[in-house]
Order: sequence, then C-alpha cells, then structure tokens
Amino acid sequence: MTRPQQHERLALVEGDDLGRNLRRCIATGESGETERMIRFVIGPDDTVVPDLSEKLPGRGLWVTASRDALVEASKKRAFSRAAKQKVAVREDLVEAVEAMLVASTQSLIGLARRAGAAIAGHAKVEDALRHRKASLLIEASDGAVDARQRMTRLGDGVPAEALLTRSELGAAFDREQTVHAAILAAGDHSKGLTVRLTREFARLSGFRGDISRLGLENIG
Repeated sequence: MTRPQQHERLALVEGDDLGRNLRRCIATGESGETERMIRFVIGPDDTVVPDLSEKLPGRGLWVTASRDALVEASKKRAFSRAAKQKVAVREDLVEAVEAMLVASTQSLIGLARRAGAAIAGHAKVEDALRHRKASLLIEASDGAVDARQRMTRLGDGVPAEALLTRSELGAAFDREQTVHAAILAAGDHSKGLTVRLTREFARLSGFRGDISRLGLENIG
C-alpha cells in the first residue's frame, strides 16, 4: 500500500476524508462530495458553529446538506462523538443553517447583479432565454406555476432553480419582490458565479426539498 501524500494525511484529519473532495458525514456515515455537505467547527465556547465558507480554523466536522441529516446529527450527539468532547448544539441549528444558506445565495445573486451578470423581471428574463443569453434561470418558489412552466420551457435546457420565495429573491435585487431572474452567460466571471450559485442551491435544496427544484415534473 502506498503512503498517502501530505495533503491526503491532512484531509483525513479534516472530517475523516476519503479523498481530496470527499468527506464522511458524521450523521449518516456516508461519504460525499464537499459541494453537497456543510462544514462545522467547534467554537472557543465548545459550541457547534456552521462554516459555510469553509474558512474557519479548527477541525472540520461534515454533515450532508439536508434537514434530515442535520436533525440526526443534533439529536444523536454526533457532533460530540466526532469532536471527542462534549459540545453544545443550539436548538435552532437547522433553521439557522437554512437561513445562512438563503443569505449566502442572496449574496451571490447580489454580487452577480452588481457585476451586470444578473437580471430580474419577466420581460428581461424572457428575452435572455429566447436569445440563449442565460446560464441559470431563477424562479420564485411561490410564483405562479404556469408562469414558471412557461419560462422553463422557454429556457429549453437552461438549468433552473426555484428555492427562494418572491421576497427572498427580491431582496437580492433590492426589490420588495421578484418572481423571475436569471444569471447571464457572459464571460468567465459569470460562469464562476453560476457554479457557486448552483452549489448553494444544491445545498439549500436539502432543506427545502418539499418545494422541489421547480416542482414541474410534468412539463411535457
């Protein structure tokens, strides 16, 4: 057996890793890509701290990005076992992580908007879809289903997400409400933002799976 490289040995300490981009969930015991997981660390006061940006110091404890996995980790003392010490878990940890994912998603959309890479409004989004200028369609989860269906059909293969409410999506555009939005396919910067947004939506979907990615499985 070959000896692991230094980065691999370090990764094994970081959440019982199985490879450079894989981590083992402390709740389910299943391994998965970091893009679909959430990192936690233990704070100075022995409390569990979410680390969505994966930049906080300390040994990382990884949980699959889903409501069920995080509930299980909280109730079954998975954090204490993984940290090998008694830790405190806030009662609203699941809700707090979901809110953080929403805020992170809004922040990325806002960044895209300020860079001129995000648009909102029915007419603008429809035009972008018709002319194949959109790389990601973002629809409000509480928008009219028929309107969302029409936009999705118009996109014809453009990835679509519908996990933010009208008010949540609107906040990213400094508006009271927004139903239709899109990230434009223009340049490497826009591509990078689309990749980052897709990851955040994937993680958020684990907490809002009942909403579904568009809830339009019967589109024909």
